Amino acid sequence: MNLEMKAIKYFASGSEETYCYTAVVYLDGKPFADVGNDGHGGSDRVNHHDKSPLIKVKGAWREKFQEIEEYFASLPKTDVGKYDWCPEGFDQKFEYWCADQVGKYLTIRDLKRHLKRAYLFTTKDGLRESRYHPLNDTPKVVRMKTQQIKRRYPEAVILNELPLEEALEIYIGATGG
Repeated sequence: MNLEMKAIKYFASGSEETYCYTAVVYLDGKPFADVGNDGHGGSDRVNHHDKSPLIKVKGAWREKFQEIEEYFASLPKTDVGKYDWCPEGFDQKFEYWCADQVGKYLTIRDLKRHLKRAYLFTTKDGLRESRYHPLNDTPKVVRMKTQQIKRRYPEAVILNELPLEEALEIYIGATGG
């Protein structure tokens, strides 16, 4: 079972207690569900997608959704021992997976924006940035700027030079999310 969330639309102005968003969940590469939340703290809406092949057979979509819910319920609890008020941790649910996907989408979006306007790099003190004018990003300027950073911070790892997945892992570790 391969779940993937696409076509995420996030509405910051509507997000109060939860993410205000809409998205499409794909199951094994095919549209499965339209999901969303109004951002007021309530549960996510999950409806069948109009192009889901499972809606052609009565009850098939509901059965598959129940199977997905059971799959998440079978996973180990998260955050065990992390909070005093809930030391046993939390059950995993499809809804939590959706929220995690929206959070990851927003983090990637923020990282990409950061990388367009600044050199991001790590030092022993954490994540730092060195801003630059994007019109001057010729190869010579890029090389000079990275050399400046490396001279001042020899241990620096420059996120702009890494593949996005590696940069994302470091960015999440440095910013907490």
